[in-house]
Amino acid sequence: MKPLTKAEEQVMLVLWQLGKGFLKDIVDQTPEPRPHPNTIATLLKILVDKGYVTYEVQGRNNCYAPLISKIDYGSTSANQLLKGYFEGSAALLVSQFVSDKKLSLQELEDLLQQIKSAKNSQS
Repeated sequence: MKPLTKAEEQVMLVLWQLGKGFLKDIVDQTPEPRPHPNTIATLLKILVDKGYVTYEVQGRNNCYAPLISKIDYGSTSANQLLKGYFEGSAALLVSQFVSDKKLSLQELEDLLQQIKSAKNSQS
């Protein structure tokens, strides 16, 4: 799956929030400063071509809907981040978050508990 640009991601965030919508709905929900509606229409066409979005013709308008969930996209993006910047190691990523003080002690303890639970369920 081809990666998204920042502008494409912004449109996808709106679509994930809406579930589905017409161009006007998407434009109205796009945060300021809003791109021109023609720009958003172009981004939607690109997203359709990339396989992230589908549409259904309703009258003279297209109703757009995401083909990939936000969770699935996030998972794919996280895996690409791991491979590209952390040698495929989740431990290196977590270590970076700890170094940057992005994880609290409680969050680390919660992660450890999740790991232990997952390990116990595999046994």
